[in-house]
Amino acid sequence: MNEQFYSTGSLDFDFWKQLAKDDPAAFEALRQEKVEQLIAQAPKTQRRRLQGLQWQIDQTRKLAAGPMASCLAISNMMWDSLHQLSLRQHELLSATPDKLRRPQNTAAATVLAFPVQLP
Repeated sequence: MNEQFYSTGSLDFDFWKQLAKDDPAAFEALRQEKVEQLIAQAPKTQRRRLQGLQWQIDQTRKLAAGPMASCLAISNMMWDSLHQLSLRQHELLSATPDKLRRPQNTAAATVLAFPVQLP
């Protein structure tokens, strides 16, 4: 396998793409290993939630008709979650007294104009 991936810890897209093409089983095993390592690095208070989220993602991938359908379904999960977060934020803001929502004692700022520099 690609030693550079292991030594730097960075994501080597070409390596993962080639591995998925050449050996899907090895790709899946390494993907699961890396996900588990990432979750293990998270604060202990967040690990259970992350494991549950990863389980949902894995089940969505299994049920999808193909890779693109899987990607779209997982993307929709993300957008749904973001939408729910936005709704909660609006609920909190509407329940907050107006005087607490507006910044107090905001100072005016001077905007500086910089000359355009042409090459």
